[in-house]
Amino acid sequence: MKYILRAWLSVVAVFFPTISFAEVATDFSCSFPVTEGQQSIRSFTLTEDVYKCLKYNGHSDLVVVNVEGQAVPFRMDAPTSKRNVSINKKNFSFYREPEASSYKTGDQIRRIASLTGISSGNETDTQWFTKNSYYSSIILEQQESDDLLKKVTIDIKSSGFPVSATVIVESSDDLQHWTTLRSPYNLLYLPGVDDKLRSNALKITTASHGKYLRLATLSNVEDFSAHITRVEGEYERSSYKPVPLRWFSVSSLQMLEEKNTWQMSLPDRRPITHIRFTPANNIVFYQGEIYSKPHLNPDTDIQAAPARSNAYKKIKTLIKNKVHTSHVPRTAPVNPWRYLTSFSQYRIKADADTLTSPEIRISSIQSSQWKFHFSQPQGTTASQLPVLELGWTPSRITFIAQGAGPFKLLAGSTTIPGKAVFPAQFASLKNEAENVELLTSSSMIKEDLSSSDKPVTTSPSKLNEALLWVILLVGVALMALMAYQLSKKMKSGQGVMPLT
Repeated sequence: MKYILRAWLSVVAVFFPTISFAEVATDFSCSFPVTEGQQSIRSFTLTEDVYKCLKYNGHSDLVVVNVEGQAVPFRMDAPTSKRNVSINKKNFSFYREPEASSYKTGDQIRRIASLTGISSGNETDTQWFTKNSYYSSIILEQQESDDLLKKVTIDIKSSGFPVSATVIVESSDDLQHWTTLRSPYNLLYLPGVDDKLRSNALKITTASHGKYLRLATLSNVEDFSAHITRVEGEYERSSYKPVPLRWFSVSSLQMLEEKNTWQMSLPDRRPITHIRFTPANNIVFYQGEIYSKPHLNPDTDIQAAPARSNAYKKIKTLIKNKVHTSHVPRTAPVNPWRYLTSFSQYRIKADADTLTSPEIRISSIQSSQWKFHFSQPQGTTASQLPVLELGWTPSRITFIAQGAGPFKLLAGSTTIPGKAVFPAQFASLKNEAENVELLTSSSMIKEDLSSSDKPVTTSPSKLNEALLWVILLVGVALMALMAYQLSKKMKSGQGVMPLT
């Protein structure tokens, strides 16, 4: 018997730790193969089929795994507009500023010196004047443009000695009131081959739309502005390429008990960001409000939802209802519909053209239940309903090809799977990731078969649980057998034999 007990304990020692500490496998409803690639960081765009599998909002039940079933680091990025930047250069027409009668040269020097901070530092005014005693300035006229001035380059005549100048860039619309755009900058021109030994570019860090620019300088040469041959401006032009939308139409709406209210049901939870109407015949415009019903994740406790509200908000609501008449907000828990936005959609035919309303833009919503309340037309009938077109953009996944391929995307789980965090130091490499494709899910193809044709599978977690129960039952049976034999020996007077 002692040998039987030791054998059973050995079995428990081998299997029980494995069962207790092994990762619980999450059951996914869909598996999407990913095409092979060569680079270490790869990315792909989610397809419509992925959204049909999701059970959680926010793409929480997604994970990328390698051939060993290990989760690899990945990140999810929402599509954004792409910014394109172009640089163009143009020469300024510049004019030497006349010496104003109200300004003395010394006053201008002290003004520039005070902006540089040198006059209030270790050097005295006398030392400053000795080094830079010549003041001059030029005025540039900017053309009206949406481009941003980023840099100003100043060229001067060649000279056989070093030339230095401290420059301040100022902006004005009326030549009377000036705003400093660039803190004092030192220009340096050294004699050399082809005049290449020079630092003559000023970077503008402040956006300016002033019509005039003034370059006020203090230099070691008299009348520095007379030596300037060319002033070139470098402008930055930005344009944004909008994210291409994917559209699908919905023409079937269900009438609700609420007057002039119709419900739209979607087969999945694609992130909707745009809505537009195609009016029915003889209908010019529509007005109303849009609502959606928030999706409840599988782990959401509906009964506990009211208890999550803050106690302070409860007290505040009670006091408010005592003072004023009680009201039910549009997004209260008793009202499952969440207000999104109001709308006004129209298509007006004119003599030579047709005026069409812009698309309705909303924040990204993942919901399968939508509600439209029409205030126009009044008493909207089924024949007067518009054809709804919904616009959406799929998210993009970037992952690290950790381990052996092929890789696949698992989607649709009743619990949120554990994920490997995408390292922050690799985030800048996402734009250089290799593009791969997401193939059709083999799991979804199987779901189209009849129930009799579907293979019966058991998840590893269920097998481990069954094995644990078997071991526990065997252990209980052995303990019962030992107790029975011990009782027989005690009755026969043989005593209890110690276990060695």
